Amino acid sequence: MELAVLKVVGDDGGLGAQFANPNLRPLILVGDGAFQMTGVELSTIARYGLNPIVIVLNNGGYATERPMLDGKFNVIHSWRYSRIPEMLNAGRRFEISTEGELETALRESRIHTETFCILEVHIEPHDISAALQRMTKELDKQIHR
Repeated sequence: MELAVLKVVGDDGGLGAQFANPNLRPLILVGDGAFQMTGVELSTIARYGLNPIVIVLNNGGYATERPMLDGKFNVIHSWRYSRIPEMLNAGRRFEISTEGELETALRESRIHTETFCILEVHIEPHDISAALQRMTKELDKQIHR
């Protein structure tokens, strides 16, 4: 089974990709804010026995918006994303706070192909990539003209 990396706004992109090509195993990267909007797709993923690896970057809110205009509106309700398999009676869960834990979880997820895996990766609220910093800087210029 081929592992495919997808950057999607939620699990619906991974769901569609795996339905379109059952030999594909999506590796889904999603922020916690976006996951709260579309993460219920894991129910459909469990129902149909699909097996994506879902990495939820948990920084407690909307990291794309914080650099442009920060405030309480960027903080979201705290979920225990790694506990979702218990609710769905399907999937394998990982809660991650260190690089070593992430490496182990990725290795174990790659082997566990029976169901989906969800990896909740805890990161700092303002820990964003250089690419996201550049993008939000340009967006900020457009918004605050």
